[in-house]
Amino acid sequence: MKKHIAIAAGLAVLSTSAFATKSRMEALGQGDSKGSYFIQDSRNIFRNAAAVNDMTNYVVTEWGSTAGRNPEGGFFRSAGQFNYGVYLNSDVSAATHTNGTNTGALSEDDRITAFIGGDMGVKWGASLFRASSEDEQTVAHKKEHDSMGVGLGVMSGPLEGFVNFTFKDEAKGNTATAGSKSDADAMEVGLTYQWMSYKFYADYSKNTQKVTNVTANAGTAFDQDVAVITVGVGHTQEVSASSRLFTNIEYLNTKSEEKIALTDDKASKLPLTVGFEADATSWLALRGSVSQVVLLNTEKNKAGKKKSEANTTNVNAGATLNFGKLKVDGMIGTGGNGTETATNAETGSLSLDRLMTRVAVHYWF
Repeated sequence: MKKHIAIAAGLAVLSTSAFATKSRMEALGQGDSKGSYFIQDSRNIFRNAAAVNDMTNYVVTEWGSTAGRNPEGGFFRSAGQFNYGVYLNSDVSAATHTNGTNTGALSEDDRITAFIGGDMGVKWGASLFRASSEDEQTVAHKKEHDSMGVGLGVMSGPLEGFVNFTFKDEAKGNTATAGSKSDADAMEVGLTYQWMSYKFYADYSKNTQKVTNVTANAGTAFDQDVAVITVGVGHTQEVSASSRLFTNIEYLNTKSEEKIALTDDKASKLPLTVGFEADATSWLALRGSVSQVVLLNTEKNKAGKKKSEANTTNVNAGATLNFGKLKVDGMIGTGGNGTETATNAETGSLSLDRLMTRVAVHYWF
């Protein structure tokens, strides 16, 4: 009897810590912006809007500003047959937002995303994001940026499907030229299928970006298409009542074509990731991962010359402090200079005053 109670308690803690944040995704070696194809997590709503039906009644805040991370957060509620949410300042986008070579142009700022979904035998969901900014003070002419996009998704038994579109990502005016313009648009379509403890997935994404009417001291013309094909399989193994092992391997095929500079780069890679998550105590969950490109690691330029990407091995670790309905997620920092970058994140120098970096707080009610 006591054993059954202990197992039930462990499952309860593990299931609540599973609905987490960017910090959890990073620690498990998954993409933090759109969650995981096969691990259940609150970030998955940014890939498949139908996941809003699985993640309801919580508030989340994410600390940012380092290593390209935004401060962001939102809330999600259920209301009768519907589930909805509003999220502020997410940095998710298939478009680049860099404005290419359009120096001094405004990038996207203060995005707001709305979600709604329901379950009518088939779970469905939709999202809409919008961002707008302007500047008439920095230079003599006006600079402005507007972006908008939608996401649609469904879940029916073991099958899931989703599409995401960024149909406007436009910046007008840069540091020196009022007539400069950056245009970007993006699309993503994907399917996943659950078979026992395995999840198979396929994803195709493409973004285009064009920069026109720039001057010599404020960038150059730019016209680029980037297409990515992802095919993979993820496996979740319940090691015990309070721990699990995550493994996934995927094939990535990337093609980047710049039409003005006449470059054409292609890459084929096979990254393997192994992650784990366990409850150390009733109030602490620990997780970590290691990933590396294996067997297939080829980058080729237009001239047909090849090279392999160097230093593809990455290790990550993180933790969740569990205070009932309130949870604090964080990466376990290993840099010693107050920053989190690719060059210092895996030095092995663990700072005791920085055990929880890239922190997120979420409350479930």
